[in-house]
Amino acid sequence: MSVESTLARAAAELRAGHHPQARRRLHGLLSGRPTDLTVRRHLADAYRPTGQRDESGRWNYLDEALSPAELAAFERRFPDPARRLRVLRWPDPARTPPSTPLARRRLAALYREATGTAPDWPDHRKDAATPAPVRPRSARPARPRAARPVRLLYGPTGRRPELPPHRAALRLTLALLGALLLLTAAARVLL
Repeated sequence: MSVESTLARAAAELRAGHHPQARRRLHGLLSGRPTDLTVRRHLADAYRPTGQRDESGRWNYLDEALSPAELAAFERRFPDPARRLRVLRWPDPARTPPSTPLARRRLAALYREATGTAPDWPDHRKDAATPAPVRPRSARPARPRAARPVRLLYGPTGRRPELPPHRAALRLTLALLGALLLLTAAARVLL
């Protein structure tokens, strides 16, 4: 199936309200054509009707249609630049430039923010070195949200934390009572 026919089928599915099916189709197409900005734009359009601004921002990140609200939602969901770079799923961003100047500048800025170095694009050195802001012109900076405490299952060391003495004593007592009950039941059966 050609790219155009796949995009047309996805658009028909979106018009019919079959958003998950259209997104699956577009993700499949993107897996075979990860540098196709048109497929990314259509994928962003597939997330937009359901209000998933973070996903719209993710797939529209390299497009001029990126809205400030979508960018802010994407950056809130993925605050770490290295993670944002990974979830864009751009193949080898250090050596594979996008096809448009705006996309090259945005990807280069994110790559620099994530790695501290500029990408190596011999044919597009100017775009790779331009310190262009990623934020669209009309965007306001997102207000920082208060950090929520992270609940760790086993503490910062990754090991299960030690129980307080009173809880450890209670657990030991319950285990001994259970063992005593089992032994009593076994003794009744044998006698």
